[in-house]
Amino acid sequence: MTNLYFPLLIATLFATSCVSDSSGVVSPKQQAFACPAYPVSAQPVVFESSFFEGAVVQQDSLQLTISRTYLGSLPVVSGRIIATDPVSMGTEPFTTVFPKGRFPVELAVAHFNNDERVAFARILFSAKPVVKWQIALLAGQKPLPINGKDYYGYPVDAGVGLFADANQIRGFNHYLNADEKNFEKVFLTGYQLDSSAPLPGLFYAANGDTVATFSTGWGDGSYATYIGFDAKNQPCRLLTDFQVISW
Repeated sequence: MTNLYFPLLIATLFATSCVSDSSGVVSPKQQAFACPAYPVSAQPVVFESSFFEGAVVQQDSLQLTISRTYLGSLPVVSGRIIATDPVSMGTEPFTTVFPKGRFPVELAVAHFNNDERVAFARILFSAKPVVKWQIALLAGQKPLPINGKDYYGYPVDAGVGLFADANQIRGFNHYLNADEKNFEKVFLTGYQLDSSAPLPGLFYAANGDTVATFSTGWGDGSYATYIGFDAKNQPCRLLTDFQVISW
């Protein structure tokens, strides 16, 4: 039985509603490029290896089988990216400037005990190997060691998170606030929550503003985002960890 977590907030808020117009869900086209498996040296290794074909993670007595899900290619027009949830809807981008273009968004979904949870969500800026990871920072935040006890994370209150270009998040937020049915179209109908196999994530386009949204592991919490850099110190990954897999 699939059990992708969404809190009752979403499911009960719109349980008696119906939608008659198009959903706005963007079907993924063929992935432009992917990252093949390679000998990973950057820590934590699981940030990369979880996206390799046939990935398996052993946590104590529990074995997790990991599958990769491609959601689509996210338009990055400003080079500034936001990771947030649709309730708090933060509009401040990370300080790092990322490449511009359209880039694959992928999920690493952990399967165990007839359950499944999104462990990681990432944007793939290139197929180059990662040589180091750093915590993604907002303005005014000081760098933290990646293996330290403290971290910066965005709060999740709806069981879902999202990636968006800074130039598009405000338009999407306006779309959600314009009509309560729009929230339903994205996060209930779009995710197929009334089916036996809800989606782990999706792309949604509203008035030209496209975002990638996904289930957040165990649900509500505070989740850190990390930047992977290649050998030339250029950002090649942006990854949010939903604390499903220990490292």
